[in-house]
Amino acid sequence: MTQFDILLRRALMDANLADCEDVLREAEDAEFSPRYLRERTRLLADPWGWMRRRARPGWRRGKIPLAAVVAVLILITAAAAVSVSLWVSYFGGLDQRQQEIVGDMETGGGEAGETAAESLLPPPVEHRGVTITPLRMLGAKSRLYMVLEIRAPEGTVFSPEDDYWLFDGLRVPEERRTEMLARSGGFTVLEAGTREPNVLVGVADTTASFDIGGCSYVVRALYRSVPGEEQETVFGGWDPETGPTDVWEFPIPEDLNGDRLLELPVEGLSMTDGSKTMTLLSMSVSPLGIWWKYRLEGEDPWPQVRIALRMKDGSEVEAAPGQLTMGDMGSGCTASVDFEKPVDLSQAEAVLWGDVEIPLEQGPEDME
Repeated sequence: MTQFDILLRRALMDANLADCEDVLREAEDAEFSPRYLRERTRLLADPWGWMRRRARPGWRRGKIPLAAVVAVLILITAAAAVSVSLWVSYFGGLDQRQQEIVGDMETGGGEAGETAAESLLPPPVEHRGVTITPLRMLGAKSRLYMVLEIRAPEGTVFSPEDDYWLFDGLRVPEERRTEMLARSGGFTVLEAGTREPNVLVGVADTTASFDIGGCSYVVRALYRSVPGEEQETVFGGWDPETGPTDVWEFPIPEDLNGDRLLELPVEGLSMTDGSKTMTLLSMSVSPLGIWWKYRLEGEDPWPQVRIALRMKDGSEVEAAPGQLTMGDMGSGCTASVDFEKPVDLSQAEAVLWGDVEIPLEQGPEDME
């Protein structure tokens, strides 16, 4: 480390201590978690290397400006007194309004005095020595995020240096399997063996081409990739003839944040792009994403459409990459896109669907 680096680090830490003096004085008896201590050591030893590691795809980040590094230093200094939610960690930072939106929409934790039966959060499931506990759930229409605590049998050791893949899916009620359905998902690890060696905490995210309310989220296996070694199965099994041998199943509430949905009057709106014409049948907008159904005339069975929100300040919020489209020419096709982070719909004035502008007909107070 150069002399300049040493002086810069000292200056930053002195500034942080001055800014956070009152917070630290109140928190002098607080306990520091192992994860905090490890991350603080890594950050202070190599701030720029710490930045580069957090810019990897698995951390869900892009490039981090210097201002963000300084902000992280301040947060870590005051970590004993400031509680950072799992959602802030997962989304890579949320402003105050976004945190309020998540707080209003999430299911989890339960109110004081609320019993497990009264909570909409699914109960833990134990199977073959593995207990999976939903800690938080955030979703609307075709989008679901679920924070899971996975407790493997004693002797299992999870490491933050390894890569994990959760074999999961959705179980759809039999009466709803009359149309073509699709889903995609991923699993982002937040904690691996930090509290207890055999405990893994992560966020399972799912996007579907249909309304997932009333379905079940299922876990079938967990796989691990250790650097320099072949992939291994942590738990779960597979039969070549019958498929998965194990399942951990969690019911999803029938009305998953339905009060946070805007159903737009779009039937009949159409757009022509080259040799295909798309005519809207319905559209739902939530702070997490947009779902729409349409009838298609043309050769491209599953076209991709630019989707964005135009905000009242003139800016645009583009949907995240990865549009999920499914359907047939009879009942109509469906498509679903997500936002990178929850969006304040009270500040949005229109959906941009391709070259068609669809006004959001609500007052500022309607989505607060």
